[in-house]
Amino acid sequence: MFNPMRFFDPARLFEMRPYTYPQTIKIMLAFFLVLALIAIGIKIWEIYKKPSGYLKKLGDKYISFLGWMSGFGLIMVLARNERAPLLSARFWLIIWLVIAVWWLYRIIRYQIKTVPEAKKQIEQKKQFMKYLPKKK
Repeated sequence: MFNPMRFFDPARLFEMRPYTYPQTIKIMLAFFLVLALIAIGIKIWEIYKKPSGYLKKLGDKYISFLGWMSGFGLIMVLARNERAPLLSARFWLIIWLVIAVWWLYRIIRYQIKTVPEAKKQIEQKKQFMKYLPKKK
C-alpha cells in the first residue's frame, strides 16, 4: 500500500538505486505516453483548425508543456527500468512535479487573465472598425 509519509522519508527519497515494481513502471510509462499523445492531439488540432492569435499561442504553450514533461518523464521511466544510479532516484519525481505545477500554473494564469482581455480588445476593435469609412 502506498504511504506518502514513507515516500517523503529523506533516506528513501534520496536513495540512488530505488527498487521499483514492474507495475509502477508500466503505470508511469502509460501516464507519460498519454501526456505525449495529448500534445500530439493538440498539434493535429492546430494543423487542421489553424487557430490564430491567442488560441495559437495557448495551444503552443500546452504543446510545449506536455511535450517537455512527457519527454523528461519517459527519460525517468527508462532510467528506472534500467536502474541507472542517480537518474532513477525518487527525488527527480518531486522535482518533475514541482516544475510541472509551476509551468501549468503559468499557462492557466495566461488562459484566465490574458485570453479574456485579448478577446475583449478584439471585440472593441471590431466595434470601432464598424464605424470607420470603408475603402471604395
